[in-house]
Amino acid sequence: MRHPLLLTGLLAASCHVAPKADILPVMPIQPEGIPAVMASHQGQKAVLLNVWATWCVPCVEEMPYLVRLQDEFKDELAVVLISADFPEDQPRVDAFLRDMGVTWQTYLKDGKDEPFILAVHPDWTGAMPATVIYDRYGRQIAFFEKPADYETFKTHILNAIQS
Repeated sequence: MRHPLLLTGLLAASCHVAPKADILPVMPIQPEGIPAVMASHQGQKAVLLNVWATWCVPCVEEMPYLVRLQDEFKDELAVVLISADFPEDQPRVDAFLRDMGVTWQTYLKDGKDEPFILAVHPDWTGAMPATVIYDRYGRQIAFFEKPADYETFKTHILNAIQS
């Protein structure tokens, strides 16, 4: 007789979201690197910059919305994820992103908090999640340091794409 938990585990393992080869490694990013990442999309796509952490419950809860939006608007939107986890937690960050199906380049905060906070947004207090949305010309459309639902993100993204 087969054990149902063993069978469930085997089925779950075979239904992996994305093969490991498709996952880009999380790259460390210094505060001064953030403007360059943002500028790399300017003129091409709107950008949703989200600062999150694996230990931040609201961050984890909104991640499926961000993945869905990246998939839905991939031709018009770049979702830039920066984890505020500690460098030694990178394996946990990698595993979480893999489980969420994140296949695009993501980043891990590297450097002191204050310069990082100022590089993300001058009004950011450091609370997470933090999100800044820009149109394709680099103009800020929205900034919030609280969790958002899918519809809230989508409304701001549509504004960014249409501006």
